[in-house]
Amino acid sequence: MEALFIDLHTHPAIKPLGKSFNSQTGQNSPNRNRQNSLWHADAPSFLDKLANITTTLTKFRQADFTTLAKGGAQVVCVSLCGLEKGFVMTKLGTSLPADLINNLVIGMGRKRIDHVQQMSNYFTDLEMEYQFYKQLDGHRILLDGAWYQYKIVSDFSEIESGSEDQTNTIYVILTIEGGHVFNCGLQRMGKTADAAEVLANVKKVKQWDHRLFFMGLTHHFNNELVGHAPSLSGLVSKLCDQKEGMNTGFTDLGWKVLRQLLDNTDGRRVLIDLKHMSVQAREEYYQFLKQEHPNEIIPLIVSHGAVNGFRSHLELVEDDLFNYGKFQGTAINFYDDELVRIAQSGGIFGIQFDERRVASKLELKKSGPFLNRRKMLFHQSKLIWNQIEHMAEVLNRHGLFAWGIQSIGTDFDGMINPLNGFWTAGEMPLFDSYLEKHAFNFLQSEQSKTLTAFNRIKPSEIVDRFMKENAYDFLKRNF
Repeated sequence: MEALFIDLHTHPAIKPLGKSFNSQTGQNSPNRNRQNSLWHADAPSFLDKLANITTTLTKFRQADFTTLAKGGAQVVCVSLCGLEKGFVMTKLGTSLPADLINNLVIGMGRKRIDHVQQMSNYFTDLEMEYQFYKQLDGHRILLDGAWYQYKIVSDFSEIESGSEDQTNTIYVILTIEGGHVFNCGLQRMGKTADAAEVLANVKKVKQWDHRLFFMGLTHHFNNELVGHAPSLSGLVSKLCDQKEGMNTGFTDLGWKVLRQLLDNTDGRRVLIDLKHMSVQAREEYYQFLKQEHPNEIIPLIVSHGAVNGFRSHLELVEDDLFNYGKFQGTAINFYDDELVRIAQSGGIFGIQFDERRVASKLELKKSGPFLNRRKMLFHQSKLIWNQIEHMAEVLNRHGLFAWGIQSIGTDFDGMINPLNGFWTAGEMPLFDSYLEKHAFNFLQSEQSKTLTAFNRIKPSEIVDRFMKENAYDFLKRNF
């Protein structure tokens, strides 16, 4: 372990919770050799890597706590999301062959898929995942001669105070991805959301023993609250239909849920993650903050996202000539005017380690798997650097500090297609070293001459900010 990092969005529980359905449903095993343990490591083999490169499927684990520990994780914002039925009630149906294909894509076990297909209450699934994390909260594990634990925290002071003994601690902050967890979006079961039940479930979550820090209001499918952006591609997009509710705005129930989450009378406001919202919903949210919180600056969060390089959704113009054509110009990615909004709000932007989000197809070809290892690592890490650099140039043009919002939001174990060579959280120290090469090269280049004096900082400081410091400062201000 060489450098500490903070990850704003990761899914350590998806695979072990899924595997628990094969033996002890919902049980988080303290034995890290068991597949239903949050500490169970399943590093990618050569064949796993080859399968990922050729099919984009990620069957191995990326963010189990053993791998997080070895990679230097200090704080992780774990995302509780509850698998949506749209992933398991597909165009193939719910038969055994369909389940086997779904398991190949999702990687969490056929029995877990069967359970999600049959269940009629998303909220009970959310509570199960919450309890799964709580079971080993503070449980010590011996790794390579040293003791480790993860600790669920509800306040920044718990991170700042550190462990009382010599145990190495990974601090866990709870977040949610998708408002369906409040038990809505069950049209496939012939159910319409009960507003009173949904709002009661929001209240229960806000009263959990451990504080929920932020949440994304929507995910991949219609949830009767907020419209989602197009998000699926490849084989998954062929199997799953996400058209219903796509590119729409807030519903009446969605506004009620939003107001209840942002209510701060008990000191437990839940901040909103912009990721997966449709463009219309994002614009509605920005206007909502102006109208209903005019005297308050509520920070904007993108927990795991990427830029699309366009000036705004109304002006599809690329002002970054040095990175022209390098980004995915899709609506799930964020526009330059939104980057300015995020910075002005004191917000944060976690950059996603997903090839399908961070680069255009042409740019991906330049960083492909047919290079030697060093060249591959250099070009793959450059995909993330391009994102960091673009944000810096946009903010610099608007007279803002250029390096203050960029942070890590890997989305590891969230069915992503990871950067080749940086397969898991265990490669974070390696990623750190490559990123500094890109920062150094940029500051030596002609294009960096546009930076104002206060934005010309050391390469090592840029990397430190991205790996940890920006997220740490954000947590200190808001958590």
